[in-house]
Amino acid sequence: MAQEVFELAPEPLKNYGVSVFVAGDDEEARKIVIELAEEIGFLAVDSGVLRNARLVEGLGDFIRLIMIGQKQGVYATISVNVLPTAPGQRLGGRQASTLK
Repeated sequence: MAQEVFELAPEPLKNYGVSVFVAGDDEEARKIVIELAEEIGFLAVDSGVLRNARLVEGLGDFIRLIMIGQKQGVYATISVNVLPTAPGQRLGGRQASTLK
Protein backbone atom coordinates (compact mmCIF):
# COMPACT_ATOMS: atom_id res chain seq x y z
CA MET A 1 0.00 0.00 0.00
CA ALA A 2 1.04 3.58 -0.45
CA GLN A 3 2.98 5.38 2.27
CA GLU A 4 0.15 7.93 2.62
CA VAL A 5 -2.07 5.26 4.19
CA PHE A 6 0.37 4.96 7.10
CA GLU A 7 -0.09 8.67 7.85
CA LEU A 8 -3.78 8.20 8.65
CA ALA A 9 -4.91 8.15 12.27
CA PRO A 10 -6.09 4.80 13.66
CA GLU A 11 -9.81 5.62 13.32
CA PRO A 12 -10.11 5.71 9.51
CA LEU A 13 -8.00 2.58 9.27
CA LYS A 14 -10.15 0.73 11.82
CA ASN A 15 -13.41 2.01 10.35
CA TYR A 16 -12.50 0.71 6.90
CA GLY A 17 -10.89 -2.52 8.09
CA VAL A 18 -7.64 -1.89 6.19
CA SER A 19 -5.74 -5.18 6.09
CA VAL A 20 -1.99 -5.50 6.48
CA PHE A 21 -0.30 -8.86 5.92
CA VAL A 22 2.40 -10.10 8.28
CA ALA A 23 4.70 -13.03 7.47
CA GLY A 24 7.84 -14.21 9.26
CA ASP A 25 9.59 -17.29 10.55
CA ASP A 26 9.88 -16.04 14.13
CA GLU A 27 6.41 -16.56 15.59
CA GLU A 28 7.00 -14.27 18.58
CA ALA A 29 8.27 -11.45 16.34
CA ARG A 30 5.28 -11.94 14.03
CA LYS A 31 2.93 -11.58 17.01
CA ILE A 32 4.66 -8.35 18.07
CA VAL A 33 4.38 -6.88 14.57
CA ILE A 34 0.70 -7.89 14.45
CA GLU A 35 0.09 -6.11 17.77
CA LEU A 36 1.88 -2.98 16.52
CA ALA A 37 -0.10 -3.00 13.26
CA GLU A 38 -3.35 -3.28 15.21
CA GLU A 39 -2.33 -0.40 17.50
CA ILE A 40 -1.81 1.75 14.40
CA GLY A 41 -5.32 0.81 13.29
CA PHE A 42 -4.78 -1.94 10.73
CA LEU A 43 -6.57 -5.26 10.61
CA ALA A 44 -3.53 -7.56 10.77
CA VAL A 45 -3.68 -10.80 8.82
CA ASP A 46 -1.23 -13.43 10.10
CA SER A 47 0.19 -14.81 6.85
CA GLY A 48 2.37 -17.42 8.55
CA VAL A 49 5.97 -18.26 7.72
CA LEU A 50 8.23 -16.02 5.64
CA ARG A 51 7.91 -18.34 2.63
CA ASN A 52 4.28 -17.19 2.36
CA ALA A 53 5.45 -13.60 1.76
CA ARG A 54 5.96 -14.43 -1.92
CA LEU A 55 2.21 -15.06 -2.18
CA VAL A 56 1.40 -11.81 -0.39
CA GLU A 57 3.78 -9.78 -2.59
CA GLY A 58 1.46 -10.31 -5.56
CA LEU A 59 -1.10 -8.20 -3.72
CA GLY A 60 1.26 -5.25 -4.12
CA ASP A 61 0.93 -5.53 -7.89
CA PHE A 62 -2.84 -5.73 -7.56
CA ILE A 63 -2.98 -2.68 -5.29
CA ARG A 64 -0.83 -0.72 -7.78
CA LEU A 65 -3.26 -1.73 -10.54
CA ILE A 66 -6.16 -0.39 -8.49
CA MET A 67 -4.32 2.80 -7.51
CA ILE A 68 -2.83 3.65 -10.91
CA GLY A 69 -4.55 1.56 -13.58
CA GLN A 70 -8.04 2.06 -12.18
CA LYS A 71 -7.22 5.62 -11.05
CA GLN A 72 -8.41 5.03 -7.48
CA GLY A 73 -5.49 6.96 -5.97
CA VAL A 74 -3.01 6.33 -3.19
CA TYR A 75 -5.66 5.60 -0.57
CA ALA A 76 -6.93 2.44 -2.31
CA THR A 77 -6.43 -0.56 -0.02
CA ILE A 78 -7.49 -4.15 0.49
CA SER A 79 -9.70 -5.36 3.34
CA VAL A 80 -9.98 -9.02 4.24
CA ASN A 81 -13.23 -9.93 5.99
CA VAL A 82 -14.66 -13.25 7.10
CA LEU A 83 -18.36 -13.50 6.39
CA PRO A 84 -20.81 -15.50 8.50
CA THR A 85 -21.76 -18.96 7.30
CA ALA A 86 -24.71 -19.01 4.92
CA PRO A 87 -27.89 -20.19 6.66
CA GLY A 88 -28.75 -22.45 3.72
CA GLN A 89 -27.72 -23.38 0.20
CA ARG A 90 -29.09 -21.19 -2.55
CA LEU A 91 -26.87 -22.23 -5.45
CA GLY A 92 -26.32 -25.92 -4.83
CA GLY A 93 -23.51 -25.64 -2.30
CA ARG A 94 -19.96 -26.91 -2.59
CA GLN A 95 -19.68 -30.26 -4.29
CA ALA A 96 -16.92 -32.79 -3.70
CA SER A 97 -14.24 -32.60 -6.39
CA THR A 98 -13.80 -35.46 -8.83
CA LEU A 99 -10.32 -34.27 -9.84
CA LYS A 100 -7.47 -36.67 -9.30
